[in-house]
Amino acid sequence: MSAGLFRRAAARLSAARRDGGFGPRPGMAAEPEPTALSAMALGDEHARAWLAEHQRPDGGFALVAGDVVSDAATALGALALSPGEGRERALDHVVTHQAQRLPANPDSPLDPSLRGWGWTPDTFGWVEPTAHAVLALQVLRPAAGGPLADGLAVLADRECVGGGWNYGNRVILGVDLPPYAQTTAVALIALQGAEPELFARGLSALDRLWRAERRGGLSLAMALVAFRLAGASGADEIERALEGELERTALLDDTVALAWAAIATGPGLEAIRRPA
Repeated sequence: MSAGLFRRAAARLSAARRDGGFGPRPGMAAEPEPTALSAMALGDEHARAWLAEHQRPDGGFALVAGDVVSDAATALGALALSPGEGRERALDHVVTHQAQRLPANPDSPLDPSLRGWGWTPDTFGWVEPTAHAVLALQVLRPAAGGPLADGLAVLADRECVGGGWNYGNRVILGVDLPPYAQTTAVALIALQGAEPELFARGLSALDRLWRAERRGGLSLAMALVAFRLAGASGADEIERALEGELERTALLDDTVALAWAAIATGPGLEAIRRPA
C-alpha cells in the first residue's frame, strides 16, 4: 500500500509547485515550510535550489506577513538542504535563535529556566517549533549541547497529564489541557526514542488520539511518520485511515499534509531519521 499512497500523495503535492518552491496550496506563492517538506518528500532539487536562493543572510528562512517575521521553518530548511555551507548556516541560526525565557507564572506552571523555540523571534517557545528544532539538531547536529538539551527538556516540561502534547502549555488556571494528535506526533518525531519513558507515554497517547482525530489529514500523516520512525505496531492501520482520507478529501490539497503523507510512505522518511 505504501508505494501507491506515496505516488498519489506525491502527484497531488507536485501541483503546488510554484517558481521552484511550493506554496501552502496550489496557486499560492512558495513559502519555506511547504517547500522544505516537499523537498524532503520528493527529493526535489528544484525545491532545494529555491531554499538556497531564499536563505537569509543570518542563515534563517523567513515567512513575512506585514510586520510579522516568522523564522520557525529554519529547522525544516536545514533538514531539506544538502550537506554544505547553507545547511550549517541554517543550523547555526537554529542554535542561536531560541525563544525568550519568561518569568514564572502560577496560571501556567512551566519551568522558567527553559527556552525552546517560538514561531517568531523573541517570543514564547511552543511545542511545534521546538520539536522542529530538536529534530534538526538530533539528526544533523547531535553534539549541539545546551540548545538540544534545552529543547528536550522543554518537551518533557510541556507533556500533558497522562502523556502527549498540546500546543504550548499543559495546565492553564488549574485546568489540565488535552493533548492533540498532530502536536503529539510532532514531538514524537523529534524525540525518536530520546527520553524513553516520555516517548512511550506519548506513543501510547498518539495511538488513542489519531483514532479520535481520524478526519484530520495532517494528524494522520504525522502520526504515521511517528509510528514508522518508532517501528511501532499499528502503523498499517494508520496508513489505511490516511489512504481513506486522501481518497475522500485529497487532504484538502494542503501541501504540508501531503508532504508529510509522502514522507511517511516514501524515501523521505530517512531524511528525518535520528542516527543510531
